[in-house]
Amino acid sequence: MRRSSALLSSVAVVAVLSATLAGCAASPDDVSACTPLVADGDTAAIVTASGEVGSAPTVEVPAPLVVTAPERTVLEDGTGLVARAGSIVDFDAAIYDGATGSEVLATKFDGSQGPRFRAGLKTADTQETVPSLAASLVCAQAGQRTVLVTTAGDAGIDFSSVGITDEKHTVVLVIDVQRVYPGKSDGVNQLPQDGMPVVVTAPDGTVGVTVPSGIDVPSEDRTETVKLGSGPKLAEGDAAVLQVANWTWPSDGEVTLKSSTWEVGKTPQTITLTKEGDTEQGLPATFFEALEGTPVGSQVLIVIAPTADSSTGDATIYVIDVLGIQSSADDTK
Repeated sequence: MRRSSALLSSVAVVAVLSATLAGCAASPDDVSACTPLVADGDTAAIVTASGEVGSAPTVEVPAPLVVTAPERTVLEDGTGLVARAGSIVDFDAAIYDGATGSEVLATKFDGSQGPRFRAGLKTADTQETVPSLAASLVCAQAGQRTVLVTTAGDAGIDFSSVGITDEKHTVVLVIDVQRVYPGKSDGVNQLPQDGMPVVVTAPDGTVGVTVPSGIDVPSEDRTETVKLGSGPKLAEGDAAVLQVANWTWPSDGEVTLKSSTWEVGKTPQTITLTKEGDTEQGLPATFFEALEGTPVGSQVLIVIAPTADSSTGDATIYVIDVLGIQSSADDTK
């Protein structure tokens, strides 16, 4: 029997999150029902930022500022999906030295994708706690502008390149939220196909696969919709936001995880849905056909059969969660 749960350390992650992280209520767009992980504070409230959200802000930091614990304040409300622990957030940020009020780092604020974080989760295996930047993104909405005042050591960012090496040094971040995506597929389970691996999903969305006894590596590529979403359908040319994991499926032996965007420190990929040969980054036919027309919120299983000249006879299993469309080919979605 060939089996692999391949759930990484998700059980431990979920246990920690359930004990330490506050989530949001059932309504996905109701920010009033969301409990932030970083509390509002008087120090954050005296920082001002003007200008349109998404453009480089004009910021006034009444330096010197000193905090020992992170604080946040919302300057501009957003709309749409509210980020919960595990949600995906793209954002712009301008960062200031709390001692002098001068800007030390900033993203482009030009409409291009800024940093992508998982709200409320660790960004590296070496971290003992959730960094304050990632924590501050819980309850984020697209179009929101917030101020985070925190210490350099707690922020989860390396400031050594700008001369800030004291972990207790105060820094100020003005954060403009670009987009929020769910962290996992929320589609409806579909009937499984015979002869295919079985996808298992942890509560935090981390996926694994099992191969039931008696199922052999297929001789041709196969695809299956595991969960069917209800969002807009992917079309050719769309930039799709995808969680992706893949495994080696040997003809004789254990299924082995190769890579996963669910791993700590990794984030979903944005992949433009084009055909192989049409662009340098085009997708092989099996992938393109499996994703085109698939609604957002779906989970897709793809098995790539070994090629005729394969020396190992190994197949490859892919599980893909379709989280959203970052940009549409026709700008109408």
